[in-house]
Amino acid sequence: MSDEEDEHSESEEEEKEERAENEAELALKKRREAQQVPTTKGLDESEKELLQSNKKEREKMDDEITELRKRNEKRKKAREVEEKRLAAERAAEDERRKAVEEEKKRKKEEEDEKRKRERASKNAEFEKLKNPSKPNFVISKKSDGGEEEEESQGISGVTKKSKEQQDAEKKAILAQRIVALHIDGFDQSKLTEKAKELHKLIYRLESEKYDYERRFKAQQVDMMELAERARQANKVGRGGLKRIQVSSEDVDEVQAKFSGAPAKVEMYSKYERQKDKRAYVERKVLYSGPQWGTPPDRIKPQKIVKWSEDGLPSYEVLTEAAKE
Repeated sequence: MSDEEDEHSESEEEEKEERAENEAELALKKRREAQQVPTTKGLDESEKELLQSNKKEREKMDDEITELRKRNEKRKKAREVEEKRLAAERAAEDERRKAVEEEKKRKKEEEDEKRKRERASKNAEFEKLKNPSKPNFVISKKSDGGEEEEESQGISGVTKKSKEQQDAEKKAILAQRIVALHIDGFDQSKLTEKAKELHKLIYRLESEKYDYERRFKAQQVDMMELAERARQANKVGRGGLKRIQVSSEDVDEVQAKFSGAPAKVEMYSKYERQKDKRAYVERKVLYSGPQWGTPPDRIKPQKIVKWSEDGLPSYEVLTEAAKE
């Protein structure tokens, strides 16, 4: 709820309380007028006691009304103090919010200015490289009068390094990356742990090498396909794509000879990282071997069928000698 809605609700509550006080005063005034103490002349003792008790009740009610008025005034003062405190807190919160927004705005302006300066410096450097004032190489004369290129610079203005410098940098990088093998004083358990660690490292590196090789081959195939598509797209004349006439020299005779042959049979699992190096017979038995190990025992016949002259069958039980 906003501040304006809070103030509006508080003002409505105050108006209701004032209206209730005015109504209570009017009701009390009417009650006093209706219950004026009559003269005690001609009244007996019971009526006088009743008038006295009514008087005490009215005094008690007056005291209660006075107490309620005092409480109302006290509540008003407390409400005013609370409203002042809330107004001060709201003002402080607004000031803090404004300060935070100004700080964000200032930082954003500084970042924009910094980005503009960097862009301007890059553009100036690009213009400077695009229009060089001198050649990007230096030629010095030999002692015998010949000429040789002493040092050359690339497009970016950086001096190219010689082969000796490149070899030295390569050796330094290899010295940093290759960790020395310190196994002096190792017992059998430590040597075993070291060997296991090196084996895990080699296994991981071989896996990464295999993944990189597969990715490189796939990228090569994709590049060849894209190049072929681009070559076909460039063969466009007036009537659209040109029909290519293949001569007898361009026909692959081996491919034409085996064009109707079935697809090759994979004799090793395609999910293996390395090709199966077992013999053909071993792989054939492994991947497409026999369906059972040993042939089952044959059940000996118990009856024999004989056909009568009418063409009806009849069964005759075999003897033990005939079964064998």
